[in-house]
Amino acid sequence: MYIDLTMALKSGMGVFPGSPKPAILNWTKYDVHGYYSNVLYFHEHTATHVDAPAHFIPGGKTLEEVEVSKFFGQFVALDFSHVSPRGVIKLREFEAALPRGVELGPGWVVLIKTGFDKYIGTEKWLEYPEISVELAERLAELGVNAVGLDSPSPDREPFDVHKVLLKREVLIFENLTNLDAVVGRRGQFVALPLKIAGGSGGPVRAVAII
Repeated sequence: MYIDLTMALKSGMGVFPGSPKPAILNWTKYDVHGYYSNVLYFHEHTATHVDAPAHFIPGGKTLEEVEVSKFFGQFVALDFSHVSPRGVIKLREFEAALPRGVELGPGWVVLIKTGFDKYIGTEKWLEYPEISVELAERLAELGVNAVGLDSPSPDREPFDVHKVLLKREVLIFENLTNLDAVVGRRGQFVALPLKIAGGSGGPVRAVAII
């Protein structure tokens, strides 16, 4: 079974403060040119996307330099939708929520459901909960491939969680959706971006394979 965890990239959709809103502009038409195509304008970190190490780490790998295996992994999906707006998901809570028998390490992708994907484009969307620096440090120590959330970010300024994870080349997937369909299930996660030279990140098509 394939479960799509990706937001559709739409003109004018909600974006993180400071980013330009995307635009999808018609370029050719069937009745004029004989075929249909568009020109796309969007920031790298729009809709469901991945952060490459270079996004926060000077000299870090840009998107085309990231080992392709990092975009795949066995996933565990945990439900933290009970955490209050602007709350913090702590290491102790995370470890208590891990299913019995799951031993995180290289090759794993950790998916965190906050439920904030449904608020995209509203003021409440930016009230998302964060993960603690302690939790980020533990995941980095374990060497997981990636952390993914259905919110716009795992943290706020000064973005220490981003820096801890990306310094250890733990990728960050943001603005996932439909995580309720994978909480409590096991399978493979795949999310491939375009191979953008010099990219700090880029939109992905994220899929869970059960």
